[in-house]
Amino acid sequence: MGFTGSLLGGVIGWAVAGPLGGIVGSLIGGGVSSSIGSRTEGAPGASRPRAVRRGGEGASAAIALVVLMAAVTRADKKVSKGEVAYVKEFLLRSFGRENAADMMKVYKEALDRELDLAPICEQMRAALPRAALSQLIHTLIGLVQADSEAAESEIRMVREIARRLGLPDEELSRIEAMYWNDTDSAYKVLGATSTDSMTDIKKKYRELAKKYHPDKVSHLGEEFRELARKKFVQIQEAYETIEKSRA
Repeated sequence: MGFTGSLLGGVIGWAVAGPLGGIVGSLIGGGVSSSIGSRTEGAPGASRPRAVRRGGEGASAAIALVVLMAAVTRADKKVSKGEVAYVKEFLLRSFGRENAADMMKVYKEALDRELDLAPICEQMRAALPRAALSQLIHTLIGLVQADSEAAESEIRMVREIARRLGLPDEELSRIEAMYWNDTDSAYKVLGATSTDSMTDIKKKYRELAKKYHPDKVSHLGEEFRELARKKFVQIQEAYETIEKSRA
């Protein structure tokens, strides 16, 4: 079974090795090479990709994200329609129709497996920059909220993944706080408190804005840059919320 989109139809990169490689390999019926599907443009029967092929790092990061989505979905021992719809919509919006179809194959394969998070997260932690790991957690929390009521087991799974990826509890708290629109959560987003001066808060805001600027993950492709942009906007909104509350 080959992949059809430009994201996974070309070079995948580091995800062909280790535990992620085992998941991808099962989808193409055996051994995995660095050129998934092994189609050559211009060859008989070859399909032209919908977009320019990109480097393997972005595709590997995409595979990593989808496998973690499956782990969170499985955490409460059931797969809800809301969760599947969230994953499909997210993949379509972020990666395009053909790539989304490929990514759903990876997602469904991971759903059917008992995932050992320790080596999977270790592989991701070694390959991805801190900003990208943070983006993965940001997206997983959105998945948890896809159900009408967030399951505690799924919340615990996201926190376990975050810790295995090496993200500090303080950073995880900031990410979680981005999903609430009150002043207390705005302080958490910036890692500040209500007793901090505006000078200190502005300093923390500038540090976070620099740390999570979309350009930090631009090498992973436009999809991950867009995720970072949304997080960047949330940091800005948190600062503005605090500013207005003190006006």
